[in-house]
Amino acid sequence: MPFESRLFVKTGLVALVAAFVWGAWMAFEESLGRPIDPIWAIEHAHVAFVGWLVNMVMGFAIWLLPLNRERFPETQGRYVHWMPVTTYWLLNGGLIARILSEPAIAHNVFARVTLGASALAQVCAVLLFVSLAWLRARAPSHPAPGVR
Repeated sequence: MPFESRLFVKTGLVALVAAFVWGAWMAFEESLGRPIDPIWAIEHAHVAFVGWLVNMVMGFAIWLLPLNRERFPETQGRYVHWMPVTTYWLLNGGLIARILSEPAIAHNVFARVTLGASALAQVCAVLLFVSLAWLRARAPSHPAPGVR
């Protein structure tokens, strides 16, 4: 498994543990009669969805999509190194910025700006990932008999 894929997958595994610990903490607090601010449930969902699921999907896709040796001869068909690394930092930097800023947007202008920047970073990450995947999701150049 290439380094870039391991980066996404291992981050996804850490986020999975974090999401379950966070969820257990919220359930424990509520079982004691201490209500949780609804924003923490939203942040928990982002850790679970973006932190775990999206990182895992991107990591495995980067690893398993067909090679494109014509497009990326210098990397034996994988991708230009900066593409998945930049995707990783935009996606996860945006996630961390969101988790830290969103709870404070009602009281803090900097938090609102940070939240907007985090959203933009994550959209850029997804667009970059889609462009990387698009270049590799193609028909084989020398298909086996019976393959279209």
